[in-house]
Amino acid sequence: MTTPKTRPSPFDKSFPRDPYPLLAGYREQCPVTQVLTPRGRPVWIFTRDADVRAALTDTRLSTQGDRDHSGPRRRTLDVSLVMYDPPHHTTIKRLATPWFTPQRVEKYRPVAEAVAARLLEPLASRPVVDLMTDFAHPFSFQVMCELFDLDHAVRGELYTWVASVFPMLDREAADANMDGLDAFFQDLTRRRLEAPGDDVLSAILRAWDPASGVEEREVVSLGASLLLAAYETTAQVIGMSIRDLLTRPEDLATLRACPHAVPNAVDELLRYHPPGPFATLRYATEDIHMGDDVIPAGSRVLLSIAAANRDPRRYPDPDRFDLNRSGAAKHVTFGLGPHYCPGAPLARMELGVAISAVLGRFPGVALVPGPTHWRGNILSRGLSKLLVNPEPLR
Repeated sequence: MTTPKTRPSPFDKSFPRDPYPLLAGYREQCPVTQVLTPRGRPVWIFTRDADVRAALTDTRLSTQGDRDHSGPRRRTLDVSLVMYDPPHHTTIKRLATPWFTPQRVEKYRPVAEAVAARLLEPLASRPVVDLMTDFAHPFSFQVMCELFDLDHAVRGELYTWVASVFPMLDREAADANMDGLDAFFQDLTRRRLEAPGDDVLSAILRAWDPASGVEEREVVSLGASLLLAAYETTAQVIGMSIRDLLTRPEDLATLRACPHAVPNAVDELLRYHPPGPFATLRYATEDIHMGDDVIPAGSRVLLSIAAANRDPRRYPDPDRFDLNRSGAAKHVTFGLGPHYCPGAPLARMELGVAISAVLGRFPGVALVPGPTHWRGNILSRGLSKLLVNPEPLR
């Protein structure tokens, strides 16, 4: 067995724009290899579908590593659900999963449709619309606000806090806003404990048993994490998906004529452009043998969702967007195993609603000519802007 030399960092500023050629090269030539991150730290990357799937369920790969979450924290949000391993991770996650099943999510569809209609209506009069700022991010945020039954009076400030976290253009401001978000959810959790309502957070709190070992701060973090994840990842999937469809007139026509094609289109879009090129960082808890290579205990490991989703061993002609692709739903965008995303059914529903709403409200919508505005890093990518003409002149 050999441990190959660490390769230089392959991740430059162009990676968020188009990671697929680079990842395909690794997948076909050195599917398990060690590289340097942009910060110069060694990390192993897996790029083949079979290896990524196996690793996602491998208990020897920990998302927690040797971190101790039991001590004092500055914020409850300093630790999120993905930073725990089973069985504690499973105990926390079970508080939320009953409220995000496909059957229950369907009951939220009218809520999402109403939010979409409300946001799109005032955009029709504008010559140019940024669908990220004016629709995708507010839509994903407002849907979660409705599910959490948050007062309209607090949503403006809450949105400002959440929106500042992801671009991280001003770290000092983002850090202060995280403090505000943390304090808000601590207060909201205590108020819902005292006077529960008919909302998702209250349902999670009713299911919470302090004797289970789950602390109140972990429930607070769970609620806030659901809102944060919905804001960014769902919005980015919506933006990238609409952009892809607007470059494919035939597919647009098919979706308008055949609404029943939307669910499969949703999964093909999720396969084609996942918002995270890699899954959450993992740590090897023991030596792991991969063919002729050995990944030593303590190594950092990244599993490439984007590369696995375009592996020709699973998907024929994987770089082609195929609205009718068989098996599109088998992508690993939401992960596998214990860390499978609990919000996956909600994200699927929201993406379908968003696509149908935009195409239905603006039959002539078209991309504004010019460059695509990408942002992100090796763990998260998406659009900073998506400029469209809602009703272009004919």
